[in-house]
Amino acid sequence: MYMAWGFRVPVYPKISGTSTALAVLNNLTRNPYAAGLAIDGEDGGTGAAYNVSMNHMGHPIAANIRDGYLNLVKLGMQNQLPLFAGGGIGKNGNLTANAAALIMLGASGVQVGKYMMQAAAGCLGSESDRCNICNIGLCPKGITSQDPRLYRRLNVEDVAQRVVDVFLSFDTELKKIVAPLGRSTSLPIGMSDALGIDDYDAAERLQIKYVV
Repeated sequence: MYMAWGFRVPVYPKISGTSTALAVLNNLTRNPYAAGLAIDGEDGGTGAAYNVSMNHMGHPIAANIRDGYLNLVKLGMQNQLPLFAGGGIGKNGNLTANAAALIMLGASGVQVGKYMMQAAAGCLGSESDRCNICNIGLCPKGITSQDPRLYRRLNVEDVAQRVVDVFLSFDTELKKIVAPLGRSTSLPIGMSDALGIDDYDAAERLQIKYVV
């Protein structure tokens, strides 16, 4: 794909969080044209995804991102190949805190597709229930429909303004989190010493501080 765009547009693959994610990343480290890697954790999935894949497949995104970042550190490539984390970020209303934690674990950025659909576009889905018809053109809110009877229900200008509001709020909250770390103008990528967790096993797995 990168070649198809004449090496002018960065292209990176997006994969599910699995035990093979590290193998994919290692392949990319040997590709001089690799632009990065996006990983969707166990909570990732569209409104058209089957429940079996949503509920019983995938690895936690934190573990995959941490493994990937530490592997890049060993290779001295942590500043060359960005990692993007996705999957359930903000699902409990803690978007900025989730994003900040993943960045400190090694992510260069986060992806929040479902969150934006639900918070800004008015999607009727939630983490506990979904229409599951995004892919057949019958979205009752008109988001994923070409049927004029349905897409007329979507006020694009209102949605656009809500998207802007979400990102502005996110930016403000993120700055409040990272400013005490001395990172008012840059992201604390891989700054895991700023993280702590009260789960001993999780702390050992992610190689961060265990806080009692």
